Amino acid sequence: MDKKKIISLIVLVIGIIALVTGVIFLVLKLTKGPAIQDGEYLVSAENWVLENDTNCEEAAENAETNCLPGVIWDFTEIGKGTLTTNNHTNDYDFVWTIKDDKLIIRTNWLYELENEYDYELNQNDGILTLKAGEEEYIFSANFEN
Repeated sequence: MDKKKIISLIVLVIGIIALVTGVIFLVLKLTKGPAIQDGEYLVSAENWVLENDTNCEEAAENAETNCLPGVIWDFTEIGKGTLTTNNHTNDYDFVWTIKDDKLIIRTNWLYELENEYDYELNQNDGILTLKAGEEEYIFSANFEN
């Protein structure tokens, strides 16, 4: 065989090997699970704010409205946290666990309250979606620090 054909064949084989290697790494990356566990991700955010929920107060006539989030959950450590429904006027302790794709929250309110939610956690966008029957709650992560 001539040298040009041999060189072309070697370049073709190297190219095919590089293509197959690239496809293998792509498949491995796409099938890999999240970088951290869901519980660790919940704790890593400073807090979680309920979307489309604000307590708005009129400052003065012709002034801008001051809107603050009302419902804020703070997963302080694995299994513990605090929540507020009125922008920290009152804070309540809760304990939480993740079991069988459900987020279970026990809140020390005026009385002990236990809620169980089906949850979806989108770590790429910082979105926590909780479902309880027909109700759906969407929380956004706040990573200020």
